[in-house]
Amino acid sequence: MFIQRWFSSTGRHSNGMKSRIVILGCGWGGFRLARVLDKKKFDVTVISPRNHFVFTPLLPSTAVGTIEFRCVQEPIRTVKGIDYYQAASKTIDFGKKEILCHSVYDNSSEFSVRYDKLVIAVGTKSNTFGVPGVETDEENITHNPSGTNKHNLFFLKQIEHARSIRNRIIECFERASSPFCDEEEKKRLLTFLIVGGGPTSIEFASELYDFLKNDVAKWYPDLASKHQTIVVEAGDHLLGSFSDTLSKYVEKKFVSRNILTLTGESVQEVKEHSVILKSGNALPYGVCVWSTGNKELDFVKSLDLKLDRGRIVVDSCLRVDGKDSVYAIGDCARIQNLPLAMLAQVANQQGKFLGKCLNKDENLPFRYINMGSMAQLGTYDAVADLNYGKLSGLSAFIAWRTAYWTYSVSISNKLLIPMYWFKSYWFGRDISRF
Repeated sequence: MFIQRWFSSTGRHSNGMKSRIVILGCGWGGFRLARVLDKKKFDVTVISPRNHFVFTPLLPSTAVGTIEFRCVQEPIRTVKGIDYYQAASKTIDFGKKEILCHSVYDNSSEFSVRYDKLVIAVGTKSNTFGVPGVETDEENITHNPSGTNKHNLFFLKQIEHARSIRNRIIECFERASSPFCDEEEKKRLLTFLIVGGGPTSIEFASELYDFLKNDVAKWYPDLASKHQTIVVEAGDHLLGSFSDTLSKYVEKKFVSRNILTLTGESVQEVKEHSVILKSGNALPYGVCVWSTGNKELDFVKSLDLKLDRGRIVVDSCLRVDGKDSVYAIGDCARIQNLPLAMLAQVANQQGKFLGKCLNKDENLPFRYINMGSMAQLGTYDAVADLNYGKLSGLSAFIAWRTAYWTYSVSISNKLLIPMYWFKSYWFGRDISRF
């Protein structure tokens, strides 16, 4: 049954005096903006299909149980003074200043929300580059928890993806330990393929290495020497955005760990249990993690907005070109004449900056401060490409853990994260499948 409702107020906060700001999305930009906005001045409404913010730098750690999923999420309702609808935006009528949404629980239940100011912070989805056999399912309400159209091929952008990867890894080891599993099938099940050579891929490969070395060797001793990890990267080097020195450091580290790195290679087709490479070789896999960058959402493409490479064009004050009282931040936005990378630190800084500007009724140009880049390589190892120098090894590892522990939002997570680091180091990771 089709149901449509119209929400002209946000309920408990509306008093007819405040200007209403609606934020679409609760990622790095949207979540930070919701926290910074002055609730005494604005009615703030957040609309997002997911009711939590994900601390993405620690997401690869959750995929193997180094830390638990609760440590990397912050419920959006913990932001005081806001209203929240768990829904997906369908269309926006910029003339009427009205957003048509549908519930994530029932696609036929639609409702409209009016705004005085709108901030689009919906992010992006995983980029498949049109490779046959792999499709993104991220925008569908009833999507596969893997994020893809396959049960053994995964993206790594959301908590549900990490949880699916973790369960699949354990499933592969349990299947391989069965007396009915022949050697060829065992080899396939225990081949872990990672497509992409960026920070997420490198950190997941490193977390997986620690898990295989420290936990699999203990609990699956007969399979300890039968697994293989492969990284496929289309570029000439891993971590292409880092300095050559750090990139080569990572590549040497992977060689010493027997992680097979195929640079200058790309996936041409994905089949049910294998991928076909540009060279024509087939790589069977039990788990494939696909992390090859981002692309625009279909929702963004459907809007009557000027786009540049799939991203909404905004001016230096983050205002959407040609639209009144509409802003865009984060991965879905591109500043005209100042293109910035799709990074968490960019979205976070934009959310903080825009919130302060709106609170003061100012229109100031956004200035991005590059904090550098870091990637963890497992316990006691990392690389850090910082403004004041390049770090690798233990010093980079300390910088990585210190930075991301500091940036975690809530006090509870600041307590939980080091607790799980301690637990996984001394007592191992959980190998339960649930």
